[in-house]
Amino acid sequence: MQAKYVDSSHNKESGPSSDERESVWSSLVSRGIRATLARKDMSYADLTAALVGMGVPETFRAVEAKAQRGTCRFTFFLQVVLASRTDYPAAWEKALTAEQSWEERASAVLRAELSLQPWLTWAGLSARLEEIGVILSSKDLESQAKSGTFPAALFLQCATVCRFEGIGRFVDVSSLNGAAVDGQRRTGKSSSHPL
Repeated sequence: MQAKYVDSSHNKESGPSSDERESVWSSLVSRGIRATLARKDMSYADLTAALVGMGVPETFRAVEAKAQRGTCRFTFFLQVVLASRTDYPAAWEKALTAEQSWEERASAVLRAELSLQPWLTWAGLSARLEEIGVILSSKDLESQAKSGTFPAALFLQCATVCRFEGIGRFVDVSSLNGAAVDGQRRTGKSSSHPL
């Protein structure tokens, strides 16, 4: 089940639809992928060749589409990071160097980041996400996290509400915070975490 976005407006003219809000996060995923490639001076063709060399059968068109739309799974984001030989947060090391499926790696990276906040439950994470307009039950969140099938946008959303340290390597924290504040504003909820 994909994350849903709260639409507290009853009038379509008063604000963007949930699809438009979702596209804000997808745009940030796309930006993160493109920035990663730009830092390594890689084209989509270079990325495609590197992915194929890693045993990930992708076509140029598929790579280009995923990178530009940003609606890919987190597994693709991780593949881009490894194929481009980009530095990644230390918390990801064990997961990314293990011989396991991409879904297992994605799950392990998310769990490694979340383990830095051992008091946080799936219900607590679900509640934090809801504050920024992302509606995903704790059961669905746990299921996606354990299966490794979650979208890259959900990883960025979790990174934002949980303050994953290394996420700034891929996307400006100010952009993530801006998307979160916008989502929170649209839910009509105020933060339970006062400054």
